[in-house]
Amino acid sequence: MNLILCFEKSADNGEGTLIEALWRRFSSGGMMLKRIVFVFFVFFTVFGVEASMISFVVVETGLPQEGERNQHSLYLENVLLDVFFDEGHIVSNAPILRLETKPLGGILQSPSFFTIEEEALNGGFDYIVLAQIDYLDSQTPGDMSFFVYRIRGRVKVLERQIRGKPYRTARDEIDDLKIIVRELVPYLN
Repeated sequence: MNLILCFEKSADNGEGTLIEALWRRFSSGGMMLKRIVFVFFVFFTVFGVEASMISFVVVETGLPQEGERNQHSLYLENVLLDVFFDEGHIVSNAPILRLETKPLGGILQSPSFFTIEEEALNGGFDYIVLAQIDYLDSQTPGDMSFFVYRIRGRVKVLERQIRGKPYRTARDEIDDLKIIVRELVPYLN
């Protein structure tokens, strides 16, 4: 806890308060101090950095509703959050959504997506990044689809399809997912 003390000087010596004396000391410190303050002021006002607020949704298709969460879906969700957070974005995730079959017309036309979109809009998010994993069976992920969707204006910024493949280890899968997800980052400004 910081404590700021302000002492009044006597009227005889005319120095005023301690804060006034400190101000006079720093303001008469020369041009170097003023330049440093000016540079910091310009840097933080002119070159302000804004971070996009991104909501992530992982959708599993081809799995029964009553089953447990699949480890591949959890890996993907964690990689999405990590990569975009490391790039300076504000990130949040919705619970993993499980659909027994692919929605007709695609995930962006499903009632589930409209609910997700409404929640993100009310939360003040700028983008939704939706990752859909189509499972071949309970343990084998098939193709993955990524959608980058700007909420304001309802614009689909990017749609990318990735072919599923088997991995020898979880580390290999996570490393590959990081490469894939990093390719999405430039599409969010």
